Amino acid sequence: MAWRTGDVIARRDLWRGIPWVGTAAIVIQDEPELLAVYVAEGAEIAVLDGDSYPIAHPWRGKRAWAEHGIVILSRPGDAYSVWLFWEGPRREFAGWYLNLEEPLRRTPHGYDTRDHELDLWSEDGREWHFKDAEKMEQRVAEGVYTAEEAAAIEAEGARLHSEVSGGGGWWDDSWADWKPPAEWQPPKLPADWARRFESK
Repeated sequence: MAWRTGDVIARRDLWRGIPWVGTAAIVIQDEPELLAVYVAEGAEIAVLDGDSYPIAHPWRGKRAWAEHGIVILSRPGDAYSVWLFWEGPRREFAGWYLNLEEPLRRTPHGYDTRDHELDLWSEDGREWHFKDAEKMEQRVAEGVYTAEEAAAIEAEGARLHSEVSGGGGWWDDSWADWKPPAEWQPPKLPADWARRFESK
């Protein structure tokens, strides 16, 4: 069943199937080929600690999204999502961000993924730059990824860079002009957001 515009869901980042980070998001649209969500300024974020995780998550201690809200665009099967950022007092569009991650898996509360550290960034949607490429070797040493996983992530990053550099992305550039409805309030995570259940 598709979510409706305005529904609040949990975007969860897992590690080896264990919930690690939860972010409350508002559904903009949910269609067979595109899920668009909004992480509003002040949206609740929760990061779990414990021996199950190989490192302290970079968002450790973060309780809410503190900057302008962001839009996240995801397509079924894609090993990345498209993040849109705005900045400044006039909320001016700042750029596109391709977050490499596992394809989304729907859950009763929202959807799960697993961040892959490596990202691509562009201010204009034409010239793209890698972000955090230097961290991959460190993450392998820390046990976040195996060497084989890191190699596959880097290969996907190279493929994606070639694809978007050659002709731009599949998304509609008009998303850069999107504005949240004034009545949308910063969302909260479900109380049992960290519950483990089968992804759909």
